[in-house]
Amino acid sequence: MRFAVADLWRQRRWRLALAWTAGVAAVAGLGFLGYMKLVEGAWIRYNKWDHRERGSLRVGQQAPDLELPLLDEGSVRLSELWRERPVFLVFGSCT
Repeated sequence: MRFAVADLWRQRRWRLALAWTAGVAAVAGLGFLGYMKLVEGAWIRYNKWDHRERGSLRVGQQAPDLELPLLDEGSVRLSELWRERPVFLVFGSCT
C-alpha cells in the first residue's frame, strides 16, 4: 500500500509542476506579445535611438533636417544632400 500512495504523490507533483510551468510560460508569452504590440504602436520606446512619436508623420510632409553619421568618419546633413539631387531614405534592417 505504501508504494501505491508514494506513486500517486509523485504523479500529483509532476502534474502540479507541469501546470505551474505551463501557467508561467503562458503569462510570459502574453506579456511578451503585449510588450511587442506596445512597441509596434510606438506607445513605448524600443531603445535609445527610437524617436518616433505616434501620429507625427504625414504623407507629403517634408523630412526633418537630420545629421546622419557616415560609415567612415564624419557626418552629413540631409539639407546638404537635397541641394545636389533627390534623396531616397530607407529605414529597416538587414537580418
